This record gives sequence, C-alpha cells and structure tokens, in this order.
Amino acid sequence: MVHAHFSEGALSASLQALHLQAFLGIVAALLIGGMVKGVVSIGVPLVAMPILTLFLPVKQAVLLLSMPIILGNIPQALEGGKTWQTAREMTAPLIGTVLGNIFGVTVLISLAPRHALAAAGAVLIFATLLMLASPKLKFSPAMEKPAGFVLGFGAAVMESIASVPGPLLAMYLIATGATGKAFTKRIAIILVVSIVTLIVVLGRGMHASWLDLVVSAAASIPVIAGIVLARPLRDKLPPLAFRVLVLLFVLGAAVQMVRKSGVL
Repeated sequence: MVHAHFSEGALSASLQALHLQAFLGIVAALLIGGMVKGVVSIGVPLVAMPILTLFLPVKQAVLLLSMPIILGNIPQALEGGKTWQTAREMTAPLIGTVLGNIFGVTVLISLAPRHALAAAGAVLIFATLLMLASPKLKFSPAMEKPAGFVLGFGAAVMESIASVPGPLLAMYLIATGATGKAFTKRIAIILVVSIVTLIVVLGRGMHASWLDLVVSAAASIPVIAGIVLARPLRDKLPPLAFRVLVLLFVLGAAVQMVRKSGVL
C-alpha cells in the first residue's frame, strides 16, 4: 500500500513504498529505453512507459520521465545557435503545445487510476500504429500554422497522458519539410517547452516537490547509460527491422496496459 506524503512529493513517496525488485524494474525500464534510443533513435518514453506502469501509477510514471526528456533535448535545442529565431518561427505548434499540456494534465489528474492506465495504453497504441504506418504528408504554406497548432496540441495531450509526443511532432515537422539538423533542433525546442509546461501544471496538480524533480533528473542516468551501451550496436543491426520489432513490443505492452486497467 502506498502512503503518499505530499510534503515529500507524489513521485518520491511512491518510490519509497516500492520493494527492491520493483525499483530494479524501474531502472531496467529506463536502461532499456535508453538502449533502444541509442540504436534506432526512437523515443525513450515509448519503450519505457509500458514497463514503468507495471510498478508505478501512470501519473507518477509521466512525472518520472519528464526530466530525462528535458535533459536529453536541451543540447539539441541549443545546437547550431539561432534557437530564439527558430522558436519564433514555430509559434503555432508551441502555443498548441502549452494549451495541450494544460488540457491533458487536467484530464490525467481527474481520471481514476485504472482509467488513467487505460487512457495511457490507448495513446501508446495510437502512437505506435502511427509510427509503424509512417504516413507521408505534405503541408502547404497556408496549412502549416493551423496544422502546427492542432498537431502541437495533440502531441502535448499525448505527452500529458502517456509521455509520447514524438509521433505527432515528427509527422508535423516532416510534413513541413524539416530534415536533418533542422528537424532535430525544432523537435527538441518543442519538447523542452512541452515538458517544462507539463512539469509546472502536473507538479501543482499532484503536489510534486523539488525532490520529485531531483528523482526525475536522476532517472536520466540509466537512460544515458543505455544510450552509451547501445551505440556499438547501432551500425550492426538493421535499423528498420529493429525499429519494427521494438514498436511491435511496445504495441503488445500497450494492449496489456489497457487490459490490466479492466476498462474493457
């Protein structure tokens, strides 16, 4: 039974109530997420989230993953300079991201634990199918801003409920013609703004503490370790085949999340 002392923070209180095996399971989830990202550049949350929900409530799992995402994307957001200019060019998706997180966190906090688990599983299933399908869209200049707002909002809702904003953001940026370093910089800027908003809104709603943020930051260590360990494999395994296998694993885990919730 978890005895949550909100002065300690919702996340730190939940972790203190866990057995050693569960704690090791959380570290393993973060390590595996990092290893997969190191090989195929797939988002850590997409892989780690289904495993983390075996040991933590969805709300705490989302909070745990927040700082690893920020710390992993800040260097990419600053790379090459002109960060402020790039951010100004993406006003529409950034506004959508802020509003989407406010809406998404409000929904997440209001949900009962089993409904939150079911919602997170459903979002993961949608995100996985989206990445497997890899739809190729192309937005006209007139459509870029409205599409950016809508997809930024949708990505932030997915971030709030299941920590997986990547698929919608990637689809938007590819459809606007962003590639290479420009793609990496733009998605990193959006993710940093998104997660900062998420931490502020979710932290207040869940009574999260500074200790929770320190714990979340410490969760970056196994993620980085996984990325470093997997780098030698990056050039040896067929990336497309590995990506498909990972996404199929995530799809299966997400289906289990929905089944575990008992909603269906």
